[in-house]
Amino acid sequence: MASILFLRKEKNFMTGAITNGLTKSGFEMVEESVAVNAIQKYKDECTLILLYTDGIEVMEDISSVLVYLKDLCVEENKLLYLIGDPNEFSFICRTIPQASLCDTMARPLDMVRLTDDMNKYTSSDFSQKKNILVVDDDATYLKIVREWLKNEYNVSIVTSAMQAITYMSNNHVDLLLLDYEMPITSGPKVYEMMKSDPEISGIPVMFLTGKNDFDSIVKAMTLKPAGYLLKTINKSDLIKTLKQFFVTQKYGK
Repeated sequence: MASILFLRKEKNFMTGAITNGLTKSGFEMVEESVAVNAIQKYKDECTLILLYTDGIEVMEDISSVLVYLKDLCVEENKLLYLIGDPNEFSFICRTIPQASLCDTMARPLDMVRLTDDMNKYTSSDFSQKKNILVVDDDATYLKIVREWLKNEYNVSIVTSAMQAITYMSNNHVDLLLLDYEMPITSGPKVYEMMKSDPEISGIPVMFLTGKNDFDSIVKAMTLKPAGYLLKTINKSDLIKTLKQFFVTQKYGK
């Protein structure tokens, strides 16, 4: 059974109930205080990080912990699950984008649901999902796309070209959904950078754009990406397009 790194400010009745309940369900629990050194020590051994948020807003150095957790979620595709109060979730999401969380549970604790969620997020079926990286400077749009796709795929999000290159250099990516018109470094420039790096040059790219005029489409397609998606695409059409892409990629038809 998978290992879970359980982070909490201090031990109490609730944290004990969580640890005992998940241990009885067969999970290997590593219970530690909310600290960067504890996360660094166990992050590679654990499938998921479970954070009990009670009282963390007043903790010393909590900002550095949240920044580190954000980097793990965005750059290393670590799964982070929150239990606590929605106000604390809002505080955390000032640093860690909500779209980067695998899930949350507001108190009161629902042990049945928590166990089901842990089984879901640590299952081999979940880990075998295709990994999609979405790159866009619009955080709201990223959140929408991740919500749409999270049940079908493992979705990671970044907001800049350099974050995307760094992520792809350190993580397996099956498909890149890339904003065509990003500031500073455009989508075509990112694509060009990828083609010059043998480690990531084989990752298929679909451009995302708000422009649907003929000249823009032709210009994008001359780069020979795997596809070209308008940002106005709806959820069902996006999922259908991605499924068709992966079927064609697998079976060549």
